Amino acid sequence: MHEGANSAAGSAALPTFDGKIVSHIRVQNGQRALISGGQIELESGQIMKLRRATAVALMAASVTIAPAALGGGAQALAACPEVGNVYYSISNGAKSWLKTNLRSDYLRGPGTITYNKTTTSSVNASVSGTTSAEAGVVFAKASVSLSVTVGGSYSKSDSWSYAAHVASGQTKRLQQYKESRSFTAKKTRIVAPCTTRTDWTRKFNAPVKSATYKWQLTS
Repeated sequence: MHEGANSAAGSAALPTFDGKIVSHIRVQNGQRALISGGQIELESGQIMKLRRATAVALMAASVTIAPAALGGGAQALAACPEVGNVYYSISNGAKSWLKTNLRSDYLRGPGTITYNKTTTSSVNASVSGTTSAEAGVVFAKASVSLSVTVGGSYSKSDSWSYAAHVASGQTKRLQQYKESRSFTAKKTRIVAPCTTRTDWTRKFNAPVKSATYKWQLTS
């Protein structure tokens, strides 16, 4: 094996084999090796015999992993394969209640206010600044993290009946509420060289996918 001329002061040129650079790969202990025919010759001078099929595979691999052949973005990806990955994390989960579309008229007390209707109760999650597609990902993640299924909306058709007393001097109406979960979601991504960047942190309140309701007097 013959050494070529240096390309810059203080740096060794790529080694050659029979006067020509054949190809090189990084092997154990960071040594560079030449591949030619059925053998690998390490920088240390050690010769490794290869089967023909193995030599061909290594020749092909050396073309793709040689550092000099990679651009900046490709080098960053090779150094950190997670670059570009997006993650959602859920925290501060708590039981909550969301107002539905069902409510009675106001009544000035004293008296009893009654709600009696056959209709559809519906409610939407409280979400801000998030696309519907991304919100769907967040709800799926939250359902796992909170051990209860939540979503962007919930509706139920039924015959609803409820009554409550309104005290003297008060003006109230009945309001239906749907069980929900409030939580904080954070979106992060891995960026080059290999660091975590926070894209956003937002609060959500999403209905639980079950027929759990309560009625309450509100002003």
